[in-house]
Amino acid sequence: MAKLFGKMFGDSPKSGDIPKAFSIQVDPSKLNLATKPSGPVHEQLETLKQKLTKLSSNVENNIMLAVRASTKKNRELAASAFEFDEQYIQKGKFEVEYLTLAYANFQQLAESDHKTVVDAAMILKELEKIAQFALNIAGKTEYIQLANVQELHKDEYGLKPMGDITAEMIKKAVEAFVSGNSKHASETLDMMKEIDGLYQDAVKKLKSDVNDQNITNLTGILSVVEHVRATAQISCTIASHFC
Repeated sequence: MAKLFGKMFGDSPKSGDIPKAFSIQVDPSKLNLATKPSGPVHEQLETLKQKLTKLSSNVENNIMLAVRASTKKNRELAASAFEFDEQYIQKGKFEVEYLTLAYANFQQLAESDHKTVVDAAMILKELEKIAQFALNIAGKTEYIQLANVQELHKDEYGLKPMGDITAEMIKKAVEAFVSGNSKHASETLDMMKEIDGLYQDAVKKLKSDVNDQNITNLTGILSVVEHVRATAQISCTIASHFC
């Protein structure tokens, strides 16, 4: 019976093996959580903002990396996107989640400070979606083929500029929260118009190019196009809270 279950569900890890799920190298005790801030509240919130900014930067980088990997059919780059997520993005998400949960629920913060923590938690959830989209894009690398793989900054569907603009939108949306400057939020929303233009051009070209021989390939490319646009839309969701 034990052998049967082993076949059905996979053999149990050997004693002493560390499951991949527990490979995030974070020690929560070093976050110095407490029911009361150890210093001025603004210093505590500044630390939170710094960690959120770092996480945002890592997510931006991985979106651009994933787009480049998929458009250039570069398996090594695609693999590095998964490795980067595991080593840096997962760690950042872990830290920001602990800080926002502890500060929002276990500290008696003033209303404005509590709102800052709630906003940070909202941004974390949106960044988590974007981080997953980056991995989804990288995962298409093996299955799509664009025409201009040898030209570093060119592809026939405008994915490279879409990825670059989207990464900038993520940056500006988070900056709007961190700096309190609504201009960054407004700029993020304005940049969506450019993304929509590139998206529409890409979809139009894909529809004109498709035939029974290339439909599988172009469906994969369309998936990448859709993921990049969805990422830009998430940036606008963040920015809309700070206009």
